[in-house]
Amino acid sequence: MFRLLDFNRDAYHAALFTDKFSTIPTLSELVELSPFIGHAPVDARALVSNDDLRLIGGKPLTHDDLEGYMYYLNEYGLSKEETDELVEQIISFSHEPPLSIRLEIVGEELIISERE
Repeated sequence: MFRLLDFNRDAYHAALFTDKFSTIPTLSELVELSPFIGHAPVDARALVSNDDLRLIGGKPLTHDDLEGYMYYLNEYGLSKEETDELVEQIISFSHEPPLSIRLEIVGEELIISERE
């Protein structure tokens, strides 16, 4: 189980959880959990090969949710100003309804298109 923090053509950034459920949990059950790993970058193409993905719900992100991602961005070479700006954009975007997108791999490239 993971919580999506950010997504781009190259990677998705997620908080990872180790909790196990016998049935699909509700959003209210999930928001009380703490991640095992606060941030992990994962090749975005991995989402295409996973047929079991299911969006359970959405909850706007906070600065605390993105703490591990901020460490990563700083180590990746972004300045504090660039990191702060990106984090504010991600938090703002997390208040929007989920996008309905289609992911396809053509050759080795991930193609992202909006579903109609």
